[in-house]
Amino acid sequence: MPQFTANADYEENDPDPLHLEPGDEVNVGPTDHAWPGWVWAVDKDGRNGYLPEEILEPLGEGRFSVMSAFDPTVLTIKRGDRLESLKQIHGWHWCRNAASQEGWVAGYLLKPTEA
Repeated sequence: MPQFTANADYEENDPDPLHLEPGDEVNVGPTDHAWPGWVWAVDKDGRNGYLPEEILEPLGEGRFSVMSAFDPTVLTIKRGDRLESLKQIHGWHWCRNAASQEGWVAGYLLKPTEA
């Protein structure tokens, strides 16, 4: 797995992120211009957030079904943290830190670790 070092501090403050399971339905809005491949979605309870468009299947009339679970957790990082990237989607990495905590980290916050 690719190894990285955090090049800045980052903490997300979304108190009610958009967790989704297969079969959940969402309304989809615009694509994120800064992060192509991520789309704005709103669930039946009004929770919202960005998610990767490839996990969505169109149902018609702006409604989409979620094909795979999506965990929106953003990992809190401090400059110098060593992280392992478990997967990468459209510029974001699902990372694990030394304490085995996992979450999303934007690629611009990561510097490849020298071997």
